[in-house]
Amino acid sequence: MNIRMAVCAAFGVLTLASCGSNSAPQGGGRSLSTSGTSADTDLPSTGAASAACGDKITPDAAAARLLPSGFPTVAGWSATEAVRQGKTLVLRGAVGGDPPDIVDVRDAAVAKLTAVGYVRTGGDQEPGFEADADFTGAQAGNINVRALCRDYLVVTYTFEQ
Repeated sequence: MNIRMAVCAAFGVLTLASCGSNSAPQGGGRSLSTSGTSADTDLPSTGAASAACGDKITPDAAAARLLPSGFPTVAGWSATEAVRQGKTLVLRGAVGGDPPDIVDVRDAAVAKLTAVGYVRTGGDQEPGFEADADFTGAQAGNINVRALCRDYLVVTYTFEQ
């Protein structure tokens, strides 16, 4: 089972938008959850790009500490939420950008990973809506980029631990 399928199964997500497009779960909260509750209760909608950000972009130090040691994130990324479900860790973070930047941000994240030895193993994109990529290396996982709120994108790193 690939990482996207594992994440979708772990979080009980059955919607086409969340799992059928090979994407990882998204959200806008800032809490660390270790319960069996779905991480997808606050999915950004297609209108997210025009919504006010509120606390969706507030850094969460506890979430940031869960990032694997030495793991390179896309420039400007700041952890805003962490969710654990079994062996899966989902770290969400905000980065400045708009929907037309989604594919470029995903590609920049992949470039940082491949520069330090990770290998891209798959992915897809729907320009202006979402883009993701699977990777293997010191950690196996997925990167997903979507609109979060006005002037910000959510970049989600999902790790199988």
